[in-house]
Amino acid sequence: MKNFTITGKNLILKNYFEYKYLKDFITIASDDDLEFLLMTHNFPHPYTEEDANFFINKNREIDNEIFSIDFYIFYNNNIAGVIGISDIDHINLRGHIGYWIGKNYRNRGIATEAVNAVINFAKNELGLHSIYTMTLIENTKSINILLKNKFEINGIEKDVFYYRNNFHSAYALSRIL
Repeated sequence: MKNFTITGKNLILKNYFEYKYLKDFITIASDDDLEFLLMTHNFPHPYTEEDANFFINKNREIDNEIFSIDFYIFYNNNIAGVIGISDIDHINLRGHIGYWIGKNYRNRGIATEAVNAVINFAKNELGLHSIYTMTLIENTKSINILLKNKFEINGIEKDVFYYRNNFHSAYALSRIL
């Protein structure tokens, strides 16, 4: 896959990994909140070097067609999180956006800026027409990030995520680019 670097006002996003950041990446990914915030039952905790290498080296294209692209988010020359577009549908020109920010880097506008940068990338580089995602109703910070980036709430998926003996509902959001 071609290497992409997106330079923002306060961030740099890179879709290629520099191994000098491996230890820091493992540290920020070892946040025990991520499994819940990402609505997944398989985000490793604690996050190991093997987990990091699996993520870094996973296949993201078939026959030179990108079906997923992840960017490592850098803030003040430190790795701060990951943002990506997955399930890229080249026929319907849409994809799913997802992101996470390490606990020590939250509440600094990093995710808001990263989402904006990746939306522009999706439109201008990938030629996508729309982006969609889902976030837990309890995750008000992520909801606000998406609303600031002109996403619209399309509906609520009730009891879509079962976590620690409780069901949680989520908003479905999307944006036309």
